[in-house]
Amino acid sequence: MNAPIERPEIYLSNTTYAQLKAALSRLVADPFEREGTDAETEVVRALGEVGGVWPEFVKEDTMVS
Repeated sequence: MNAPIERPEIYLSNTTYAQLKAALSRLVADPFEREGTDAETEVVRALGEVGGVWPEFVKEDTMVS
């Protein structure tokens, strides 16, 4: 069995993250629903949970806690 591959977390500036999220959302702009979600939610999920890509404010929120 293969061991999971470690991936680093990536924190982009809030502006860059928003621009990337908007561009990816346009790629899937056709209306759809998957388990009650929308295109923007799926893009955010993919960026963070799959790609480990987060806006800076998320990192700042974890440092405050």
